[in-house]
Amino acid sequence: MSIIIKKINNHFIFYDKDIEINIEESFFNGNFATDEALNVQWIHNRRWVKKHYFRKGLMSFLDDKYITKGIKDTRSYKEYFILNYLFKSGFNTCRPIIGWVTYGHIYYTANLVTEALPSITLMKVLQLNTMKDLYWEKIGIEVRKMHDLGIYHGDLNITNIMIDEKKGNIFILDFDKSHFRKIDESVGKSNLKRLKRSLLKNNFFNELDYKKIIDSYSFFKK
Repeated sequence: MSIIIKKINNHFIFYDKDIEINIEESFFNGNFATDEALNVQWIHNRRWVKKHYFRKGLMSFLDDKYITKGIKDTRSYKEYFILNYLFKSGFNTCRPIIGWVTYGHIYYTANLVTEALPSITLMKVLQLNTMKDLYWEKIGIEVRKMHDLGIYHGDLNITNIMIDEKKGNIFILDFDKSHFRKIDESVGKSNLKRLKRSLLKNNFFNELDYKKIIDSYSFFKK
């Protein structure tokens, strides 16, 4: 992979060497800066999306602070690495622009900026009742492509699947807590069951629609 890591004061930034943007100049000029009060924000005239990592669950009392680790073991670097790999492999996801980690004495905070996509979430499409059979089939195909590339999604749900209703393209986002692994049939089905639980939880599950995902996943050939 062609990821450059640079130290700037107490920050470590990382980006792909092939990106057409002067990343270091943009970072110095504050083009990626926000108050970091929100998990997700639109920046750069809504052309980019910035994620500031926050803890959830039992560790939420630590807010956005994580115990110091080596740069390649931080949450933003690991997600950047997977996104960059998938994007450069031709997979339908957002292009990562830059990630960075800011170190304190015993903790770090993390950020990631990606390109925005002309799409809305699967949840929103279902709420608007504009879902098409073809979308279900394409979801199965994209999940299969992701698995064929060796990526297990850490939280495959109806807010992390995006649909471009104008062109009919499906995108999969949010690879925090995702990882590389060998994916056989049982592992692949367990990832799809996470999506099923999300549909059930939000009262959008339909057996026939879910079967369209499974069938296209099973019959798609790389």
